[in-house]
Amino acid sequence: TSIGNSFNIASDYFDRIGQCMFCFVPKGLGYWSNRLFEVMFAGCIPVILSDEIGLPFEDVIEWPQMSVKWPMNDVGYPLLQHLASLASDRLELVKTMHENVLKHRCWFDYHRLGDSTCSPYVAILK
Repeated sequence: TSIGNSFNIASDYFDRIGQCMFCFVPKGLGYWSNRLFEVMFAGCIPVILSDEIGLPFEDVIEWPQMSVKWPMNDVGYPLLQHLASLASDRLELVKTMHENVLKHRCWFDYHRLGDSTCSPYVAILK
């Protein structure tokens, strides 16, 4: 939802999350969330807000090195304080997390057919 001037929802959404440092990934309808794929492609550090989410490709991706996991029932001001603290006091860590997102988003690209080193097909077959 957006308040104010109307905008092209789809393109503006991806432009906006592409400019963010952290992006929330709330629980989806099932065991995982489509939002995770969206924020990975946007190059945004996922803030996982689900205690039950199934993270894909855990055998090839070290999720703690590129995401923040926060208990679903504790979402609120402490989470915002934590993210603000990371962004101001631990900027080198945030930069490393962002680099890891960029490095590992190839695991989510199902159009990457010819890559034998980093594609979802390689991860599925492991």
